[in-house]
Amino acid sequence: MPHRVNVLIVAQDSAGEDLMVRLEAVGATLQTATDCLTAMAVVKTERPDLVVLGNCPGQFDSAETTRVLKSLRTDRYLPVVAVVDKDLAAEAGSALMEAGVDDFLPAEFDDQTLQFRLHAALRLKSAYDQLRQVRDELDKTLVRESALMRQLKEDNRTLKVRSITDGLTALYNYRYLMEWLKTEFKISRRYGHDLSMIIVDLDHFKNINDECGHPFGDYTLKEVAVILKQCARESDLVARYAGDEFALVCPRTGHEEIQALAHRILAACRKHDFIFKDNPVQVTLSLGTATYPEDAEVVSPELLVFLADQALYQSKRKGRNAATSWHEIDPETRMAIRRELRGPGHPLLADDPRSRLELAAAARLAGTTAEPDSLRRARAQLPAEP
Repeated sequence: MPHRVNVLIVAQDSAGEDLMVRLEAVGATLQTATDCLTAMAVVKTERPDLVVLGNCPGQFDSAETTRVLKSLRTDRYLPVVAVVDKDLAAEAGSALMEAGVDDFLPAEFDDQTLQFRLHAALRLKSAYDQLRQVRDELDKTLVRESALMRQLKEDNRTLKVRSITDGLTALYNYRYLMEWLKTEFKISRRYGHDLSMIIVDLDHFKNINDECGHPFGDYTLKEVAVILKQCARESDLVARYAGDEFALVCPRTGHEEIQALAHRILAACRKHDFIFKDNPVQVTLSLGTATYPEDAEVVSPELLVFLADQALYQSKRKGRNAATSWHEIDPETRMAIRRELRGPGHPLLADDPRSRLELAAAARLAGTTAEPDSLRRARAQLPAEP
């Protein structure tokens, strides 16, 4: 054998002595036990490489002894070679194999047969131990990979949240706002639901930054974000639109509901205390709203934003700290804005002749009788009806 093998002999004294002589002749290191209980103690303390099992008198027979001893070595494989008589009954042999005996050694054996059997058992042990080592390494690798996958999923979730969230206010950012608005606009157009939008602007925000400093300006933006979230419904989307501007998209919300929400936001901001160095700071808001389809000019999500923004400008012109809806603007101003939109090459209507037709039709419903040149050009670009 290539190295000294630690062998445990489990047998009665007479049989054990013969086995000891034979095994010492092939260069094995020997441990002995006369019954299963003693063998259990040897396996735990001496950690043998191989068990040679003779007759096992006492509480446990050979099959039970094999099961017990093998169960004790969970870290390494423990081969068991049973010494049996040549007239061993088939049923007894099957019981030993089912218990885990790896090989049989006839009672009348020579040294060469013993050495061959030991080599075979040790090769089996080596193969099992290598397999166990590979499996343990694989299990550790799978555990690491699982941990990495969980971390990757968490990182992806965090990145996704960051990609759609404003870092200062924790509201949705402009990119997500527009994606969500386009989806809601398609739903509203398909099923005929109202869809409203509010654009909110902080009045004289530059003065706040100049007089109180940018940290207080950031604090003000975060407080306004909280006010907007508290006033909005769960179905509404609140986002940071630009530097000191916010936007709310409100599905299934018409003129009356969006005006009520706008005035609720104004009232909440007026009641909120903005304190800088123990002194109150006046913070007011200007709001503009637009609604699809009640505002006939809204023929795209971009126009919904544009008209809400135009309404916001009217609130600014009226002295700020106010809310204005698109339909509340005087007809002359709305007509001037519609003329601008109907002009050729307007960016909101570029490459969209159908939207230009819808806008022109809305203008006619509002009182324009003459068909403008842009309407005729847009109709000419539409595909022929099938």
